[in-house]
Amino acid sequence: MSSLSQASSKNSNVSNLEISNKVENLNKDEPQKKIGTFSSEHYNYSAYAIDRPTYNPQLVDFIIDYHLKVPGNKTETVVDVATGTGIFARMINKRFDRVIATDISTKMLEKAEQASDGGANIEYIESSAERMPFILSNSVDIITVATGAHWFDSENFLTEVRRVLVPNGTLAIFSYNGNSEFIGAPEECGRILREFIFDITGPYWDKGRQILDRMYSHYNALVRTPGPWGTEFNDILFGIYPASAAHFVGTGFTILKSPVVINRKLTWRSFHSYVRTFSGVTNYNKAHPDRPDISISLISRLMKTAGVSDMDAIVDINWGQSILLCRA
Repeated sequence: MSSLSQASSKNSNVSNLEISNKVENLNKDEPQKKIGTFSSEHYNYSAYAIDRPTYNPQLVDFIIDYHLKVPGNKTETVVDVATGTGIFARMINKRFDRVIATDISTKMLEKAEQASDGGANIEYIESSAERMPFILSNSVDIITVATGAHWFDSENFLTEVRRVLVPNGTLAIFSYNGNSEFIGAPEECGRILREFIFDITGPYWDKGRQILDRMYSHYNALVRTPGPWGTEFNDILFGIYPASAAHFVGTGFTILKSPVVINRKLTWRSFHSYVRTFSGVTNYNKAHPDRPDISISLISRLMKTAGVSDMDAIVDINWGQSILLCRA
């Protein structure tokens, strides 16, 4: 029996008020993070670095194995675009001779440089994704984008990708999103989360969110056609997980056998902290300063539905995720 199922049998009588009070008390012990959207000077970049889930270690092997299927391909230079606080750049750091990590946010890069978990040799550079003049043409083996490609001008980005990648170089775009399932909990929990992301906070998300909601099927379509970047890309793999994610994408996808991108378990406390980093949550709270933090309402509803009262109980999530791999 899962932890959520066990909790449900033990805590079936817990009330919304009790859970709400627990979440409210959490916020008293841990002051409310006054975060703005990712481009805001008020954004809590430390919270982003701490509270965002990390990716599966095997994801690095998945990408490199794909890349090395072409004889002669090398792992000399990788560029992690929209690196944020460098979460994925640090994961791939020891697998390449040179790691460049770019982001448009100076504050994000400052936090990345302060990290102590394996990023000492990474070259952090402030740059947009669509124009990287400091990188020579045909000089990069792999470009990675970890849950950031929905913010780009996609056509200009793909044009720049084609310029900097070596022949048969690999582009890897991957993400996780709100198309997720709660394992061992009532299906209603998944519906509550989707309602929160798409309906309640939907109008408050930064532009580009809809590309993430469709799990980057937008990019899957673009790389299959000629464009400003030249001919279509080659050896395209567009993998999604779980099978239910097929409702959110177009065609030309493969259902992954396992959650390659992310499979991290969180506590309700850490899940709440993660939700509070959403730009949609930040913008909603900013637009309604007279209302309680909207994330409290979500966590209260989810925990009540799951029959859980302990903020430190494990919440097991089947993360909605996708990965697009293709060659220049």
